Amino acid sequence: MKKYFIYLLVYSFGGYVLERIINLIAFGEWVENRVLIGPYQPLYGTGIVLAILVYDFLIKRYIGNKKLRILSLLITAVITTGVSEAVTGFGYEFLYDKSLWDYNLFFTCDLKYICVIPTSLFGVLSFLAIILIHPYIERIELIFSRKIASTLFVLFVMDIIATFAFRL
Repeated sequence: MKKYFIYLLVYSFGGYVLERIINLIAFGEWVENRVLIGPYQPLYGTGIVLAILVYDFLIKRYIGNKKLRILSLLITAVITTGVSEAVTGFGYEFLYDKSLWDYNLFFTCDLKYICVIPTSLFGVLSFLAIILIHPYIERIELIFSRKIASTLFVLFVMDIIATFAFRL
């Protein structure tokens, strides 16, 4: 379980960096639109970790053909990205009566928080991260002791509590 939490933090930080880059390119400026206080976007980390969990516990175990496993991972990454976007977007709006983003403003989409083109692009990025970066993250995760992971978990939970306390 520790390793999946470390993955969540690593990919959430990567998502934070990715979103800053996208904002710089799209808007020409640093846009600070993070959800939590710390430098991470759990939306991105959650989508990738969900795909990794499905891959580890289902795809690798039950699909023998390598090409079919890769295709299944790609489809899974797109779906988990969409689920993560939907839960985050609608959940945040429900809790705070505030919209984090609206794909209807930029794309021809029927849903506010999920759209085929951007959701699929983020899913493909998740897939590429899992294929190209995740083998290195797995090795790095091994150096984290339980004590370090526990400390990071406590800090992460404190960030969530502080974020919710300041927003209420």
